[in-house]
Amino acid sequence: MQKIKTDILVIGAGSGGLSVAAGAVQMGADVTLLEGHKMGGDCLNFGCVPSKALIASGKAAYGQAHASQYGVADAVPQVDYAAAKDHVADVIAQIEPVDSQDRFEDLGVRVIREFGKFISATEVQAGDHLITARRIVIATGSSPLVPPIPGLDKVPYETNETLFNLRERPDHLMIIGGGPIGMEMAQAHRRLGCAVTVIEGQKALGKDDPEMAAIVLDQLRAEGIEIAEDALAAEIRGQAGAIEVETKDGRVFKGSHLLVAVGRKSNTDSLDLDKAGIETTRTGIKVDASLKTTNPKVYAIGDVAGGLQFTHVAGYHAGIIIRSALFGLPPRPAPRISPGQPIPRRNWRRSG
Repeated sequence: MQKIKTDILVIGAGSGGLSVAAGAVQMGADVTLLEGHKMGGDCLNFGCVPSKALIASGKAAYGQAHASQYGVADAVPQVDYAAAKDHVADVIAQIEPVDSQDRFEDLGVRVIREFGKFISATEVQAGDHLITARRIVIATGSSPLVPPIPGLDKVPYETNETLFNLRERPDHLMIIGGGPIGMEMAQAHRRLGCAVTVIEGQKALGKDDPEMAAIVLDQLRAEGIEIAEDALAAEIRGQAGAIEVETKDGRVFKGSHLLVAVGRKSNTDSLDLDKAGIETTRTGIKVDASLKTTNPKVYAIGDVAGGLQFTHVAGYHAGIIIRSALFGLPPRPAPRISPGQPIPRRNWRRSG
C-alpha cells in the first residue's frame, strides 16, 4: 500500500473537482485528484458538452427549414443522424485535452485513476494508495435516476449516459421526464427528424418560472413535440423498436425508443461516508453554508452537495473552497436558491 500525504484531496474530476484542483495547485498547494471513470465527468462526456453539440446540429437543421424570414428559400434538411453524433464526438474530443490527466499533471496535480472510499475521518483509499489529506473535497457528481417503473427493466432504454452513443435515428423517441435534460433532447431530436413525445408526471419545466416555461412549451409544441403532462408512468412494456408507456390515468403512448430523464441522484454509494462521520440527506451530502460536511475537514461541492445541479454552480462552489481551504478566509456562503427563484445580482457579480 502506497502512502500519500497531501494538502488537498479532490475526489472526482468533473467540472467542480477540476476547478478546485487547478486553482489549489496554482496557489502552491500539494493536490491529489482521484477519478475512477472519465476525466471531465458528466459535463464533458454525458452532459453539457454533448447535449449542446447535438442541439447545435438540430438548430442547423431547423435553420434550413425556416430561412424564408431572412430572404432565403426554405429547404428540407437532409439529416444524417450518425454524422450529427460524429459532430458531438468531435466537440468532446476538442475539449478533452483541457480536462485531461496530462494537463493536470503538467500543472502539478497528482492524478490517480481510481475510485476513492473513506477509511477514517482524514484517510481515503484509492486502489493501492492510502491518502491522508489536510482537507478533502468530495466532487463525485450525480448519475441518472432510473425509477422503479414496472417493466422498465425488461425493455431497452437510454439515459443521458448512453443516448449520445446511439447511431441510428429513432423513428419516435419517447422521453419520460419533462425537466431540462428531457426537454433539450426533445427539441434536438425533433429538429433532427424524429417524432417526439414527452411524458411528464407533473408539469413540464415545473421547476422553472411558470410564465417563461409556458413560452418555451408553446414553442416546443409548435415544433411538433407532443408534451403529455400529469402523466405518471405506471407500466412499460414492449421490445426494441416497439415500446409502450402506460400512465396511471390509462393513457398509452407508443414509440420506437425510450429516454429516461426523470432526474439525478448524487454519487455517494461507494464512498463509505459513515467511516468519516459524514451525514447525507435525501438529495445528497449534508453541507453547511460554507459547503463543509458534518466532518469539518471535508467539503462537498457540485451535484453531490444536493443543491442546484448545474456546471456553473459547481464552479461557484470551487471558488468558495479555494478561499476557505487555502487562505482560511471566511467563506462567502453558497447561494441557497429555490428552483424558479432568480439569482440575486450580487451573487452573479461574485461568481464572475
